[in-house]
Amino acid sequence: MAKATKQSDRVQTLERIIAHLDTQYEQGIACTHPDTGVLVSDGEYDALRRELQTLNPQSTLFETATASQLESAVAKVVHHPPLTSIEKASHEDLAVQQQMLFKWLRGADAPAVAEAPAGELFADALPDDLITVAGMSYDGQPVVYSPDRFYAAYKLDGVAIALYYEQGKLVRAGLRPRDGINGEDVTAQVRYVAGVPEKLPKKITCSIRGELICKLSDFEKVQAELADEGEKLRANPRNHTAGGIRQFKNPEKTARMRISFIAYTIEALDHPPYKTEIERARWCQETLGINYIEPQPFRFENLQAMEDAVPTLDFEVDGVVIGVNTLEDQEQLGRHGDPRTGNPKGKIAWKFREEEATPVIRDIQWQTGRTGKIVAVAIFDPVRLAGTNVTRATLHNAGFMLRNQITIGSTIAVRKAGKIIPKVTGVIAGQGEPQFPDHCPACKAKTQLQQGGTEEMLELVCPNPDCSAQNVHGLCHYLSTFGVVGLGESRVRTMVEGGKVATHADFYRLDLDDAMECGLTERQSLLALAAIHMIPAPDKKENNELGIAIATARQTKKQVPLWQLFAAFGIEAAGKSAGKALEDHFSSFDAIRAATVQQLIEVGDVGEKTAETVSSYLATNAAAIDDLLNYVEPQSPKTGLLTGKNFCFSGGFPEGKRHWEQRVEELGGKCSGSVSKKTHYLVAGTASGSKSEKAEKLGIPIIDTDDLQKMIQAMSDPTG
Repeated sequence: MAKATKQSDRVQTLERIIAHLDTQYEQGIACTHPDTGVLVSDGEYDALRRELQTLNPQSTLFETATASQLESAVAKVVHHPPLTSIEKASHEDLAVQQQMLFKWLRGADAPAVAEAPAGELFADALPDDLITVAGMSYDGQPVVYSPDRFYAAYKLDGVAIALYYEQGKLVRAGLRPRDGINGEDVTAQVRYVAGVPEKLPKKITCSIRGELICKLSDFEKVQAELADEGEKLRANPRNHTAGGIRQFKNPEKTARMRISFIAYTIEALDHPPYKTEIERARWCQETLGINYIEPQPFRFENLQAMEDAVPTLDFEVDGVVIGVNTLEDQEQLGRHGDPRTGNPKGKIAWKFREEEATPVIRDIQWQTGRTGKIVAVAIFDPVRLAGTNVTRATLHNAGFMLRNQITIGSTIAVRKAGKIIPKVTGVIAGQGEPQFPDHCPACKAKTQLQQGGTEEMLELVCPNPDCSAQNVHGLCHYLSTFGVVGLGESRVRTMVEGGKVATHADFYRLDLDDAMECGLTERQSLLALAAIHMIPAPDKKENNELGIAIATARQTKKQVPLWQLFAAFGIEAAGKSAGKALEDHFSSFDAIRAATVQQLIEVGDVGEKTAETVSSYLATNAAAIDDLLNYVEPQSPKTGLLTGKNFCFSGGFPEGKRHWEQRVEELGGKCSGSVSKKTHYLVAGTASGSKSEKAEKLGIPIIDTDDLQKMIQAMSDPTG
């Protein structure tokens, strides 16, 4: 029983971490671990997904293209067929990664397997035209494949998009969403993207899919322009592109982002004049004039050569896509899981190894985070990684340093995770006993070593709840989760150090004089207050107008969904999913605060450790929470015509799935991302997929949005 509970807790932890990372990735920001704040590399992310796949292959997280929790209110483009991802051959151990690829080659190359003799494959018994990978084997047999069976092309590290043409004219464009179906509509924005023609040379109807990128040469210009304007530089081209294309208020600003489009497939074209991936690429470039990532016949020995050639490219890549070349054969292989929205079996991504350097640690600096964890940062002489000079990298936690015996003078292995922030992956030489600081670098309180989330995660922590560093990070987390934008860490730190802000409630007591006493100018103070009170477009208002708007906003409590307020507290391992589960179970914030640990444990998605942490936080911070509730009003789930009804929305909706979910929630109904026996209705849109199949098996009514509207109308007017 204890083992099952431990595994269940681990599954929940993995789902929470992966959803957090997917959300950050879609936002175009650095992907950091939600508990430690440490940057997560592509390889580590892939390892998390593999672990979840092993522990719970049926996790709902695998039902969508991404587990991102990013909700967008912009118009949607319904992707048909769905815009999916592909499976990966990725592992920190190269031999394991090769076996993942060989397994896929064996399964995808039916002709080679069919031609081989029955029983074990022997090199001298294979047909002459098959290619044998020298010195390699899979499952005790030689690795072989047909010479024309597969193609290989660089895997672009950009933002996936689908362009839709009707009779040769561009009619809509949508980004890839979490479900692969309801993509953000960027039709207006792509008109300012290089390589996207508004009109094709042929009057064809099709979907051209590819990646939005910022070429490295263009990215240098972007950074130079930002530096000249005194703006913050972008982390990398991919993050810049993800943010740059989302110019929903002013689409014309997209032109300044220097974004380009490169295609990688064409869908829904009647009677295509090509039969293979290589032929399709040539036709797209030569006939349509659209830049297409160039595929070539696959040869295993060329993978390293392709990786070695990456520095010569003018765009970022993170691997090679390998696929079945003949399109008909590729289609017949089908998809993983859902036959409509699953990843195609005919393709796999070979991920490149992360570039590594081996500097000697000259010094170690210590930084305190919002949860009190103190992280070590190694300082070393400059080394070149991913095109930049690197002089510092995180050492994770005390357990990592102790296990690897890392100290000043150690030679370490450093990688640039996600091509953004360097991190230490191991020690090469010069091991020694690490020396931990006795006092917090921020507040000087005596530090403690305590066990973290796993047996290996020994943490150095500051136990002082009033620590200034913890307070700043915690306050910033509160603001961002609450929905406040435009108030960064430097401004919050200024207010904390100025003695005007120490608790969440202090933000709402802050006035113009208080902010200016912290050293901010009048304009800076007004903009900070406007951000706190969530006044729209404050930068477009004059000081007098802004002052009036702030004064008006201060007169009323800020209303926020209960789950969102709960998540804003930043309770360790208890974020948005836990907040929503508690909201559904208890219905009111008062009930959550009054719940015992045992009552909290009974809530789905809340394990024993999380329940204890939540109970302790709410009790310890009761006075501060009472104070905050003078300014903030948590909104319990609404009651109405649909109270007591559980809905699940699946597939594509022109207005966007969130539009309909909000409509249901406004009328008291509840929405879930998965189908279960508790579901009363499945509302199916375009390409609903496996959820419709599951609903049919469970006998759950399947309706569309017209049916839903009629249902609401009938409930509103029972007399007809």
